[in-house]
Amino acid sequence: MSNFDPSKLNARPSRRASGPRPERIFLVVTNYETPDGGFHYAVGHRADRPDEQVRVRLNTVAERVADMSSGGKSVSEDKVKAQYVTGENTRDSLADKAKADIRLIAFDDARRVGENDGVVEYRAHWPKTISTQPDAELMIGKGHIRLREAVEHANGRAKAQAYVELITNSTMATTENVDQLLHDSLTIKDGQGRARDPLMIMRIHHEGKIVGAPRLYPSMETAKIFDQALGEEREVGRRVDADKSIENLLSAAPGRSDFQDAQYDAVRAVVAALKGLDEPKFNSTDEAMFNKARNMYWGVREGALQVEVIAAEKIDFGADTRKTYLKDKDRPQLAAYTLKEAQADTTVRETPAYTDTVVGILRHEDGEPYAVYASPQALWPKAYKLSDLHLASSQPAAEAEATAAADAQAPAEDPQIPAMASDDDAYEEDSPAPM
Repeated sequence: MSNFDPSKLNARPSRRASGPRPERIFLVVTNYETPDGGFHYAVGHRADRPDEQVRVRLNTVAERVADMSSGGKSVSEDKVKAQYVTGENTRDSLADKAKADIRLIAFDDARRVGENDGVVEYRAHWPKTISTQPDAELMIGKGHIRLREAVEHANGRAKAQAYVELITNSTMATTENVDQLLHDSLTIKDGQGRARDPLMIMRIHHEGKIVGAPRLYPSMETAKIFDQALGEEREVGRRVDADKSIENLLSAAPGRSDFQDAQYDAVRAVVAALKGLDEPKFNSTDEAMFNKARNMYWGVREGALQVEVIAAEKIDFGADTRKTYLKDKDRPQLAAYTLKEAQADTTVRETPAYTDTVVGILRHEDGEPYAVYASPQALWPKAYKLSDLHLASSQPAAEAEATAAADAQAPAEDPQIPAMASDDDAYEEDSPAPM
């Protein structure tokens, strides 16, 4: 009888018993409780669970010291006091939040302490104001936060980028629904008539794997405006409606670059195949990209490839907020949105990553949102490259539930961010997102 047990090869160290698991709570505040003789609370509901009523107070110094100790980290009482009370950048009190009438707060390192009359109570390490404006809103979904400083290169200067790409829907495409999916994905106004900056991603599936993800953006038209700084007219680009963008796609109107031509050729090939049309015209001058588009056409036409249409929205950071986020882009919660992998030639490849994301927004006069806050929904997010991202349209319900459960159980001391690099995920200078 063998003494070898293969089931023990993947055994993990036993965990010490600890208190409630810490989490990040996004609270929509309805009222504050600020008694003279007891703890202060912010009361409301979780942004992602409107039916869940909660009360949140702030940790005491002793509780924070104990929390850190139970997590295997030693911290002095004086250091925590400096954070909470005596330092230069101390923690806001809930009385401060109440006085300012703050209605959206992100509580970091929140731990459940009990339940009272159906209201779950938490204590939290830190309260972050999402917005001071009463008309601020929250948007929640799978997203990528893109933060890149301006870069000088041989062909000129690439401007800084600071925006959120938020996925709003995903559906497997068919002959019957592809036209509607295209239209809904590219419409430049939401259901309330407010402006939006949309994009569409087509994930191409082959035998359970993603083999391509071409993108389509609204077409642009030129308009003239009077520039207040220059004192003269200048031309600007403006997005056209979905019908015009789709017309340009199907008529094979050329893109602004070889990269864009390759993207649009791939989308045109897929749409034509789904609709049972003849092989369309391709504009790419790159033979490999030309052949790739043709191969996609026949793969979809012959049923070897399946197509998933992902609708997303690009939300730029506001002018002031973008400066802060670009400065803080290497902080762990923002760095999680970019995977850096060393290559054989000693270069480092950066690949965009997606995870559940909460975005605080305000709106321009035309209703288009701009971000004043963005963060992973989880304290220790699992982020995935686009080809590995689980969406409801592309996986069985049981798998989706298992994935959600695994994400929720990720240990605080062992955050996992899976590999995300692939050649098809590279950014192009004139494209804000990967192919």
